[in-house]
Amino acid sequence: MVAIPFPLTSAPGGLPHTGAGRLINCYHEPLAAGARSANVWRRAPGLRSWGASGQSGNRGQIVVGSTLYAAFADNVTSFDASATATNVGTFPGTRKVFWARNNRAPTPDVVAVDIDNGARVITASSVLDYPDADLPQPNSVCFLDGYFFFTIGDGRCFASDLNSTSVSSTNFITCESKPDSLMRAVAFGDLHLCGTGSIEVWHDTAEPTGFPFSRVQVIPRGIIGPHAISGFEDGIGRGLVFVGDDRCVYALNGYSPDKVSTPDVDRAIESFAQTNDPADIEMFPYVVGGHSCIVLRSPAWTWVLDLETTHWHERASYGSPTWRATSACNVFGKWLAGDGDSGDLVEITDAAADETGNPLICRIESGPVSAFPNRVSVMEGTFDIAQGVGIASGADPTQTDPSVEIEWSDDGGLSWSVPLVRKLGPQSQISGPIKVCKTGMTGNQGRRWRLTVSDAVDVELTGGDMSAELRAG
Repeated sequence: MVAIPFPLTSAPGGLPHTGAGRLINCYHEPLAAGARSANVWRRAPGLRSWGASGQSGNRGQIVVGSTLYAAFADNVTSFDASATATNVGTFPGTRKVFWARNNRAPTPDVVAVDIDNGARVITASSVLDYPDADLPQPNSVCFLDGYFFFTIGDGRCFASDLNSTSVSSTNFITCESKPDSLMRAVAFGDLHLCGTGSIEVWHDTAEPTGFPFSRVQVIPRGIIGPHAISGFEDGIGRGLVFVGDDRCVYALNGYSPDKVSTPDVDRAIESFAQTNDPADIEMFPYVVGGHSCIVLRSPAWTWVLDLETTHWHERASYGSPTWRATSACNVFGKWLAGDGDSGDLVEITDAAADETGNPLICRIESGPVSAFPNRVSVMEGTFDIAQGVGIASGADPTQTDPSVEIEWSDDGGLSWSVPLVRKLGPQSQISGPIKVCKTGMTGNQGRRWRLTVSDAVDVELTGGDMSAELRAG
């Protein structure tokens, strides 16, 4: 018996020949000492509907007290904790917006910035033009220590008055460490002003006049796009993770950008950015089941970095190359995201094993079992996957009597066998091992295995073995 090498991190390879396996809509988790295996592979959290807006084209959201404000195409809609939607007003544009709120009592000011249409002030019942004409058209906004900070594409950053929307025409600084433009202001402990070639860190030194912060550090690494940074948001706060100007992913360790992306992630970013707008790359967080995750999403793919394991997995919604969730935030004790397939807000949760009724296809693809250049005769493949996971009260037969599809490839993953279906068992009913027999002779590329579960039940794989006999030639 030879152990089947299931990957800890998704690694499709530049070509399938060099891939080490893939994790699509599933992730790896180490198990405690004494468990049946050192590792388990679980289905990634699903999506369930939370609130309908009647709009389309989610552009991001913010929570203010007991109200969630969400931007959609040409619109702002508010939601209460019961998901009741109220139309607030018109906000021109379709691109992602940046949100911020201050500490003004009793009612905070809420500001949203669209890179094409500038800043707006959002109230409970209206969307208003920004009230101070001294502010040039900004391309982002954040809030820190009582101040709104607005970035301008020419490298300036304006600060508002304390807990106010008033902005002095002279109350700005210019980022001059490099001759790059500013794309994003991010508040995480200090003010991080992110440009195309550098990130300047500014600290609150309570300057008595003018701009209240002073520069303390320059990080010689810019960001690829205005939305390609995360990790600072409420509910996660693990530190800044961003796509750098060199198209690799970094996590800030103090002031040092440490590379956390794999060659496969780097290739995906590079391929997309060569022919598409990098502004379409976004990052956002969620935390489910103790796993703090940073999502890296484009219209062509989605990768997820698990901060607990520092491993990557892929996400893809039914019929799509990418994940339908976008712009998640922590609100009402849930992680709520926009839905790319509708105008709804959806909850990211492991209580759902589908995506608002659509299949969440969990796929685990192994690396090769190889004796190159020799071929191997495979008598049997056995998979230690949780059984008895059917749901007696669930949909029949997909949940009451769920199954797994098992395929194999002998040409490095270029083609796959006809899938064989094996039952996972009705609720609490466990039969013999999940296996396939007499699957033939491998090529000189070795044998790869692929397990797919489409039914909306729990998935836990703890390993697999195959019975193999070496054949010369």
